[in-house]
Amino acid sequence: MLTEIAKNIDGRKETDRVMWFSMWFLLSVASFGIAWFLMIYSLIKRRNAHFSRQETLENLVLRRLGKDRNEEPHHQNSPHVSEEDDNPTFPRNAQAWALSTLLILPTFYVLYFLEKDLQKHEEHEHTFFAETVSVAHDSELGINPDDFSTTRKFALDRYLVFNIVTCGFAAVYWLYRIFNDYNKHFKRQWKLEDELLKFFEASKNSEAN
Repeated sequence: MLTEIAKNIDGRKETDRVMWFSMWFLLSVASFGIAWFLMIYSLIKRRNAHFSRQETLENLVLRRLGKDRNEEPHHQNSPHVSEEDDNPTFPRNAQAWALSTLLILPTFYVLYFLEKDLQKHEEHEHTFFAETVSVAHDSELGINPDDFSTTRKFALDRYLVFNIVTCGFAAVYWLYRIFNDYNKHFKRQWKLEDELLKFFEASKNSEAN
């Protein structure tokens, strides 16, 4: 089980790729918009791959802890690891959504769901890791929960007003936010995963002794 968890975490090299807004924006301008579709496709594929890996990791962690998604919380006041809280694990069709941005309205929706899905994903992830931390503390093996900060929410109504005032140019800022928010999310999660793996390795050594 520990080998599977380590393999999943190592897989982030492929699923959690850091993308740079400036590079993709310049490529889109230089290619007269052709690179735009590859950029949107890559953003959605990355979203799908990361969410899928995280779902697999959660199942592996629950199995390692001897828990299942129907089990009661470990503490009365701790979050429920099995709670279904609109975690958007379903894949988005990267090809279809990228091509849909040929039209204006689908473009705004694609940007909306990329940001909204990340926020829901982080809320779910926060709940899951918080319960894992409580189990770790009971085992006298601590995981540092300091990196549980989540992405700053972007108000949709404010975004719509900005777009009307700027004739749609505010969408560039939101796209910039999407790039940075996903990059920051990955880096926060990597730290948690590294500590989680250390916890399980220490737990295995404890059991061996």
